[in-house]
Amino acid sequence: MRSPLERAVREVHAKLGQTHAEFCACEQCADDVVALVMNQTRPRYTTTGLGWAVETADLDTDQVRAQLSVLVFDAMRRVAEQPRHAPSEAVTASKRRPAGS
Repeated sequence: MRSPLERAVREVHAKLGQTHAEFCACEQCADDVVALVMNQTRPRYTTTGLGWAVETADLDTDQVRAQLSVLVFDAMRRVAEQPRHAPSEAVTASKRRPAGS
């Protein structure tokens, strides 16, 4: 079972994180943002390649991406207000690891 929604939320979060360096980029905060957004949207799990393709096509529309962007930004703000780590452990834009490392 896979979730195309999680992939889309992580993509939107990464894109917003590039332009909003004031938010922590650590793995814990990123996972918290994704969890908040996924709990606010309808589930989109798939078990087949066709299901993945259909859901991905829907999630890649401008309207859905705009809706996800609003939800992700709100979740980023909420997580930043109450991070589950000490302020000294925050990962800023200058401390971010390049994607894939």
